[in-house]
Amino acid sequence: MPRVKPHAGIILLYGLLLTSFTQAAEVPDPISLDQALNYAQGHPRTQLAADIAQRHPQPEPLYLDCHNLAYNNNATPDRQRDQLLPTLISPLEAQRLEIMQRFFDVLLADSSAVRDNENQAVYYIPLDRTRTRMELKEFSELDVAELDAEYQVVRQQTSASIASQRLTRSLLAQAINNPLKLPSDLNPPEIGEFPSEMPTTEELAEASLQSNTWLDDRRDDASSDERAIIDMELRQTIIELLLRLDIFRVAAARAESEILWRDYYLERSRTLYEQEVKSDLGDAMTQQSKARLQKQQIQFCRTLALAQLNALQGKPVWPLPKPEKKKEEKPE
Repeated sequence: MPRVKPHAGIILLYGLLLTSFTQAAEVPDPISLDQALNYAQGHPRTQLAADIAQRHPQPEPLYLDCHNLAYNNNATPDRQRDQLLPTLISPLEAQRLEIMQRFFDVLLADSSAVRDNENQAVYYIPLDRTRTRMELKEFSELDVAELDAEYQVVRQQTSASIASQRLTRSLLAQAINNPLKLPSDLNPPEIGEFPSEMPTTEELAEASLQSNTWLDDRRDDASSDERAIIDMELRQTIIELLLRLDIFRVAAARAESEILWRDYYLERSRTLYEQEVKSDLGDAMTQQSKARLQKQQIQFCRTLALAQLNALQGKPVWPLPKPEKKKEEKPE
């Protein structure tokens, strides 16, 4: 029987699968942000021409909605505002920022799942007690049905959160060019302090025009009119990122204030519960988790904004440089 020669496409597909399996074996678990960013170099998106890349838009993050977070949903929703840089930085830097977003999105999905699991327990406990007491004729079937309907809403939310954990991991796996193996555990990055002051728009624009070699090459190849448009896009992007950082600084202070309040409230609820006084302990725990989740989201969006400004200036997106300490003036 004659030997059948494999089709060239099958050979290519086999090679891609083999490469993917090899990469899957090499990806650490747990994985850190530093390690994840190293996979940007080999991603096929970094080799695509700009017009081809536009045919394959990236899906939006599930949780890291920095534009709406900054403006507290007061502005018209615009998901494109979270994609500020595609024409101003190299495909490689864009992929690094994509990995950073996906990494943060997984961490937020995990925190959301914790919050929703706690919330589900809050709703289940009174349902279970009411069922037991219904058997003692202290509650009716109507009482149980009402609590069960409320519980099922929360249970569905928990199920969606668990699904989001898998979905965000799948998107991260795609971002690190490892679609066949989803990372199970992530090492959260140590972000540290944020700078108290930022350079001006003009200073950042000048640094970008001087040090962003990819942008410099693009401007050299552009007509005078296109170059003017590029410069306007650059300044507008810098303005938006600086405004976000200003808003996030205020939002971070608000989040800290709310967490302190929720901590005190939780402690009081726990004390009442231990004294067998009517208490909303479960709800207090859920609200505390919600406040901590928003603090985490604000922290990640601040980090991303600084990373985007770094990319514009031709600097590494991570790790973020430590804020410079102000020199104390010596008394004369």
